[in-house]
Amino acid sequence: MVKKLNKIIGFIGLGIMGKPMVKNLLKSNYHVNFFARKKSIINEIRKMGGEFNSNISEISKNSKIIITNLPESKDVIDVVLNKNGLLKNITRGSIVIDMSTISPDTTVFISNQLKKKGAHLIDAPVSGGEVGAISGELSIMVGGDRKVFNRIKSILNILGKNITYIGKSGSGQIAKTCNQILVAETMMAVSEILILAKKSGCNQQLIRKALMGGFGYSKILDIHGLRMIKKNYKPGFKASLHLKDLNIAKKLAKKLKVKLKGATYVNKLMKQTIDKKLGNNDSSVINKIIESYNK
Repeated sequence: MVKKLNKIIGFIGLGIMGKPMVKNLLKSNYHVNFFARKKSIINEIRKMGGEFNSNISEISKNSKIIITNLPESKDVIDVVLNKNGLLKNITRGSIVIDMSTISPDTTVFISNQLKKKGAHLIDAPVSGGEVGAISGELSIMVGGDRKVFNRIKSILNILGKNITYIGKSGSGQIAKTCNQILVAETMMAVSEILILAKKSGCNQQLIRKALMGGFGYSKILDIHGLRMIKKNYKPGFKASLHLKDLNIAKKLAKKLKVKLKGATYVNKLMKQTIDKKLGNNDSSVINKIIESYNK
């Protein structure tokens, strides 16, 4: 069978979020060329029909549309711009969809480098955690050329439910920065009210249930509130990565000369999860830090 070019996608970064994204693409009959290092992941995706590429530059040779989902800014720079990265074989008209959470400035820099090759970068960071990645119901915040976005929106529709075009290159990352501040500060608030409930002798589950029916409802109260009550910090999104995102927010605020007291405080709390060797837990483990102040 001849593969249609618009049904071929390259994918790099098959972690907690990336692997279920690839599975959803395969289930939607896309041909996925992927690069991964873990043998278990390679074997799992191969069994589903994914085609393993042994080096990153092969991905851009074999795919005109490429998705990256990587931990940090430096990882995206390395994968895209390294001499043996995507840039080596990228062709005019190719589109890199970066679904990582990185610095907006880094996004603009990579976009400008790709433009020199006649290629495009769309920044499309996501929110929704592993649960959203598995269900294909991620919230996706998009920056970049609107015409290019329109060309790849059907792909994003497979991965997410709420897809919002924000504006020029880097805008998606700014939206994600706002999201990470909001999530972190809301987790802090949820942790505090659960501690208050417990100290008052009330059932935390019932307090959560009551608040879920009013204006206090949020997915953080729903999902992370339950994690905190059950002390289940299996990572859907690691605390170490959330701290990385909050550091991006801190730098952006400094650049724009904006004082964000809440974000500054929750950044310090999240850093303590790393100091206490809790960074590989879900970011809701910030609850343990707040509890330690209230023993």
